[in-house]
Amino acid sequence: AVQAYVYDISQGMARAMSAAIVGKQVDIIPHTGIVCWGREYFYGGGVCVAAAGQAIPMQPCQILDLGTTCKSQAELEAFLQRISPRYTAETYQLLSHNCNHFADEVAKFLLD
Repeated sequence: AVQAYVYDISQGMARAMSAAIVGKQVDIIPHTGIVCWGREYFYGGGVCVAAAGQAIPMQPCQILDLGTTCKSQAELEAFLQRISPRYTAETYQLLSHNCNHFADEVAKFLLD
């Protein structure tokens, strides 16, 4: 099974304060990791892996079941090696190249 673990890195502050601060309601500030084979793959200053649910020090606010994969763990590891030069601390961009973009790319690879 392939899952997306979604965390609110604002820990509820976005929902409580966004309307006053930015003039529109924002429910969460998401960090997303992809979970497969009991491991969570995420972009955190580089391509990272941790035990599922241990990527960051909080519980996911949402777990999305994305489907199943025909890819092997070795195929995923090779894919991550290929894309890792594009996911470094230097290439991080808050709005255009972040953990959510990484999760999207990994999920598409696994579910293709």
